[in-house]
Amino acid sequence: MSLIETESQWLRTTILPKILESGRLLDTYSASKADTFRVGDIDVDVIGPKEAFMLTLCYRTTIRFEYDGEPFERKMVVKKTPMVPPDVYEAVQFGDLFANEIDFYTKILPQIQKVAEGKFAAPKYYYSELNPLSAIVILSDFAEDSWRVTKDRVGLSLEHVRIAVKYLGKFHGFTYAIKHKNLENFEKLTRNLKESRYANDIVHPQYKVTLQTSVKRAVQAVSTYQPQVDKDFVKLFGFLISDYIQYGRQRVAPREPLATLCHGDYVRNNVAYKYDGKEEPQEIMMFDYQTLRVSSPMIDLSVFLAISVYADVRYTHFDSIFDDYCSALYESYRKHAKDEVPEFMNRTELVKEYIRFLPYSVSITASFLFELVEPMGLSPAEMFNVQVSDEEVIERTMKKGGEVVDKEVAHQLKEMFELSRKYNVQIEDGIDVNALPKI
Repeated sequence: MSLIETESQWLRTTILPKILESGRLLDTYSASKADTFRVGDIDVDVIGPKEAFMLTLCYRTTIRFEYDGEPFERKMVVKKTPMVPPDVYEAVQFGDLFANEIDFYTKILPQIQKVAEGKFAAPKYYYSELNPLSAIVILSDFAEDSWRVTKDRVGLSLEHVRIAVKYLGKFHGFTYAIKHKNLENFEKLTRNLKESRYANDIVHPQYKVTLQTSVKRAVQAVSTYQPQVDKDFVKLFGFLISDYIQYGRQRVAPREPLATLCHGDYVRNNVAYKYDGKEEPQEIMMFDYQTLRVSSPMIDLSVFLAISVYADVRYTHFDSIFDDYCSALYESYRKHAKDEVPEFMNRTELVKEYIRFLPYSVSITASFLFELVEPMGLSPAEMFNVQVSDEEVIERTMKKGGEVVDKEVAHQLKEMFELSRKYNVQIEDGIDVNALPKI
């Protein structure tokens, strides 16, 4: 059978009866009428690489059924781990990624909705499974409510950026409020979150080569396009991110007093907008909570501005963008904490923290932006199963995306250099450099 036939049959015979029995498919469900449930047509539309870069198998499905003699229709999104060897499954940490998302929808979201007075937009949760070498999450299709991911993969407009950072500030404002009003409850809510990116010392060999090569390309790009950036500064940047695991593990570790609940991967791929009739963005919501973690809020802001926004918007409007974030953060905190904003959250301290996270976010740009500018066009299974030599990986990483990528990476290094000097913040601040390998 084809993938679509296999998934339709699986939904029909295995999953839908479970969702029905849970009471999430119908508010009026009664076990006494379970035998009236009849599944009709099931449409499956696989979300391909042209629409979004994903490591999971993901598809939309429209399900038509009858219950107690009445017709119904539900639109859902199904996320499943791809068919990969066990060592790859472990290296990518699929188990931890899905565990976090399941934890969010079943435990954390209800508390957030309570604090946000039911106004926090999120897809409806239908079903999940977490098995030793496979995982599933099924949610409502937010497109049914007119939400959609941007057409642009990168280089979002200033209007998109302002809405995104205001929303992010609002989100961090009430996660701080949850923490400061009841620390014990906050710790209970977040204690089961897994470090989904840096807990495992094993890095997929192909990805390791990509990371190492991306550092070389970044150094080369800044030398070509931003030669005024101090060479020792560029060398320090390369040293910090030369060990992806050790640096990342230290940088994202929660540090008081700024640690709060963060999305962890706040990028264009993981947010959806609503638009007016003139295609102007009006609202935004985030989804895909697999990298949810307790960390600095600047992990979200720095990554979004690095990987979803180009320099012409980010650099030109940085101060006003940062002001938008801070204003939303403070307004949200005051509203939900019923208290004044703590001094450690003042704008200057947040900018300094943003600078500390720039090597982290710029390293993501260096190793991933080229995939957005020039997509591979492969499914998740194909990405993991394709056999390429180290030489091919190196050539792809050095050239893919061309001058657009080189100029953007170089400009981000320039921005990091300027901000570091302006605010007198060392980019290695908070990092035990002795724990990093000498190069």
